[in-house]
Amino acid sequence: MKMQTVIAMAVVATIVAMTEASLVLPYSGLDCKYWCKDNYDKHYCCGPPGRTYPPYTERSGKCPPVRATCTGVRSRLPKLCPHDGACDFPSKCCYDACLEHHVCKTPDFY
Repeated sequence: MKMQTVIAMAVVATIVAMTEASLVLPYSGLDCKYWCKDNYDKHYCCGPPGRTYPPYTERSGKCPPVRATCTGVRSRLPKLCPHDGACDFPSKCCYDACLEHHVCKTPDFY
């Protein structure tokens, strides 16, 4: 019984890891809806076709500093975004160097 539980947990962990990886793979097609800049000012497609996004919005506050190192620890799956309007209020769409994509983050107000 314990072995079955361990195997089931390993399968679930593998599926979650594969799902997370597929969420952050960059799209680089010509039919891209939104282009964003990474932390090196390089453009990449952050709004692939086939997805519907709300109208462009820019919210107040600043994105938190881009991390220098990646911890691999998350409390929840990141939400990919092309602009602030794709995030729940009051989050901002900010570049994440670990995921190499823009994701919704809590803004800094200062």
